[in-house]
Amino acid sequence: MKINRVRYLKGPNYFAYTPTICIELDIGELEQKPSDSIPGFNEKLLKALPNLGSHTCSKGYRGGFAERLRKGTWMGHILEHMTIELQNLAGIEAIRGKTIMMEKKGFYYVTFDYQEPHSGLQAFLAAKDIAEAILNGEKLINVQSYVKQIEQLYYKNKLGPSTEAIFKAAQAKDIPVERMGDESLLRLGTGARQKYVQATISSQTSNIAVENSCDKALTKSILRGCGLPVPEGEVAHSIEDIFASADRLGFPLVIKPYNGRQGQGVITHIKNKDELFNVINCLELHVEKYIVERHIEGHDYRLLIVNGELIAASLRLPPYVIGNGKETIRSLIEKENGNDLRGDGHEKPMSKIPLTHTVTCYLEKSNRTLDTIPNQGELVQVVGNANLSTGGKAIDVTDQVHPTINNMAVAAAKAIGLDIAGIDFICEDISKPIEYSRTAIIEVNAAPGIRMHHYPSEGKKRDVGKAIVDYLFPTREEAAIPIIAVTGTNGKTTTTRLIHYFLTNEKTKVGMTNSDGVYIGDEVLDHGDCSGPVSARMVLAHPEVDIAVLETARGGILREGLAFRKCDVGIITNVSEDHLGRDGIDTLDDLIKLKRLVAEVVMKTGYCVLNADDPNVAAMNAYTDGEVIYTSTDATQPHVKAAIDKGCKVWYVNEKGVICHSADGVIHPFMDCTMVPITISGMASHNIANLLQALAAAETQGISMEELRRKAATFMPDTNLSKGRFNLKKLKERTIIIDYAHNEAGLKAIFETVSAYNKNHLITVLAGPGDRIDEELIRLSKVAAINSDLFIIKEDDDLRGREPLEVAGLLQDAAVEAGLQKDRTFIEPNELDAFIKAWEKSQPGDLLLFFYTDFEYVEGFFEKVSTNPLPKK
Repeated sequence: MKINRVRYLKGPNYFAYTPTICIELDIGELEQKPSDSIPGFNEKLLKALPNLGSHTCSKGYRGGFAERLRKGTWMGHILEHMTIELQNLAGIEAIRGKTIMMEKKGFYYVTFDYQEPHSGLQAFLAAKDIAEAILNGEKLINVQSYVKQIEQLYYKNKLGPSTEAIFKAAQAKDIPVERMGDESLLRLGTGARQKYVQATISSQTSNIAVENSCDKALTKSILRGCGLPVPEGEVAHSIEDIFASADRLGFPLVIKPYNGRQGQGVITHIKNKDELFNVINCLELHVEKYIVERHIEGHDYRLLIVNGELIAASLRLPPYVIGNGKETIRSLIEKENGNDLRGDGHEKPMSKIPLTHTVTCYLEKSNRTLDTIPNQGELVQVVGNANLSTGGKAIDVTDQVHPTINNMAVAAAKAIGLDIAGIDFICEDISKPIEYSRTAIIEVNAAPGIRMHHYPSEGKKRDVGKAIVDYLFPTREEAAIPIIAVTGTNGKTTTTRLIHYFLTNEKTKVGMTNSDGVYIGDEVLDHGDCSGPVSARMVLAHPEVDIAVLETARGGILREGLAFRKCDVGIITNVSEDHLGRDGIDTLDDLIKLKRLVAEVVMKTGYCVLNADDPNVAAMNAYTDGEVIYTSTDATQPHVKAAIDKGCKVWYVNEKGVICHSADGVIHPFMDCTMVPITISGMASHNIANLLQALAAAETQGISMEELRRKAATFMPDTNLSKGRFNLKKLKERTIIIDYAHNEAGLKAIFETVSAYNKNHLITVLAGPGDRIDEELIRLSKVAAINSDLFIIKEDDDLRGREPLEVAGLLQDAAVEAGLQKDRTFIEPNELDAFIKAWEKSQPGDLLLFFYTDFEYVEGFFEKVSTNPLPKK
């Protein structure tokens, strides 16, 4: 078996709304060997992965997959289920998968859920290894080693628990959220509304407040100055200073590094000088200064404050082991660290107890070592603090916090200046009123971990991640700029440009992607075909963008999925055969399903603009949660009439050629089609359709009818506003029209528009994209041949896998077959030479249609003929 290609579909995609890995797999000779024909395979597979026996598969009931195995299924489908199962065994939630046969026999698309890409791919590679091992007759297959490897990759690369909690809370609220880089930085929101969170520090957190909290002595000084309880203590720069401080403060004591974090190096409850001597002997030499404090008797609590409100409180218990009279403390710790709930760092609900200097130093205090064997039933505390990062446990006590302690914690966070803070607090009983002489704030944390609140060892879970997201963005609207997504076969770019033009004003900066660039307002950030998710994310990440208008093409959806989980307005212009036979999109129905994705992700509070003149598009009304707005160039269209009767919003053209808008059952004339330049005096019906959808989208964003009329009347089909879309030039008594139409439906629309033009001859310059199937190219050529007097055939610079002149020859043969004499067809491979050839063949009164691939050749043509504009005789 061979993997030909791996695609990570990060956003909603053709297969699912969730992140999906798509493997293009060649199963080779196994295409002739379904599972029921391979002796012993099914039995060995179910023995290696017994849980596969409960998979439902497409049957919809437990055991459905095992039934498929017995009746015979192919290896791509088997690997799909194995991959899902291996992820689940590694503790990674994966539910959905789908395997699709490609056009080429033996080739399959295997798709499945993933939470993190490295582990997701490794699960598939492991499934492939296990299947091949069974096929090769290997008797010992260590499935657990594969599972462990997948698990390690997952926890190595996934978000930490605090960041993950915020990420999931944002998703649950439909707030756009994206991981930035490989660490814990998240961007929440989009465009001008975006904010950042790293761990639990937000972009609204004061930098000086963070600095204050990191300076333990300064923190105590600030809190003491506010009358808040802190332990008496001093800063020690040497061992001599530590002993001197002990003499002044008295026992019991706590010693901790001045700039320590996560409880590392903290030694508590030092009862006398003998224990202090033992502690001094194992202090880390690289620490330059320590804090020496009076030890306060009581329980260790963490109080979590968000925006001046107590969200959660936990009782923290230090890690301990219980002796059995046989094993050493080291062995008992190692056994406890084998608990499935414990992991390295912050990857699981509890951290492993560290076998480090922190433990040995704390044990040294009581004359123990890691090799000491505790008595049967003896409880041995092994770390001096209760931090989760050093193996501690947490019990939720949020509902027990007394109001006076609540107020104290809120005041402490405010005193330091933190919007999100973890207050570490010692007292006997958190449910009783505060006693200032018997309590103390021992630390204020600027980036408090929230794992203990989401995964307490005991008690109720507290959704601190949600509280942080709610604080940053009370509503989705405050986080996400409006997204208008435009898809379809033809008209996407023109519709996108129109919407951009309609929405742009002095107060609104519109970000736009389309097939020739990325635009922020009037500034061009990138050139070329920018209708995919990479360009869309560029717009959504830009901090000055107020509204995003995104052309959303098939290729980008198939490569990576959508760049957004939800959109506010989804537009489907039309769907016709184009690019079939590529990437699993083999039929018109496949293409309809792909384009329909934009309708499916429209918000419930959003709008889905559908072209009612295309029955395949109109039928998408059943697949969207948004309010449907129909558009039509035909007032008698049934969907339009029904929508008007129901009081729905509709944009259409009446029998007199007037654009009308209907809402709440009231019809409002908008303006005559002939008054809008983009309609070419009402002749360009395809541009009328584009205009209607752009008007519908712009009106949902609050643009007034007066403003829309003004903008519609001033949007010119020129190279400034609508570059490469029916740009008309007059030169030496000839008319030249430049357009990007590159499929059958697009060509027909252009020829229909120019049919009303007065002209002597029509000369067409056209290439056929090499990645189209032959049938599409033949139909394309025949449309051009039937409508042209002369046909100049060029080739794209990128032949897309074809041989030189292969497509050109195919087009010429099809043109002749359509009835155009061969001497009226010319092959001129270079695009610029082809334009010049058409110019040289033209006469006054002729119309030249330049269907370009690269607009630079159009510009090069006009530059060249401007110096010698007369054709050769």
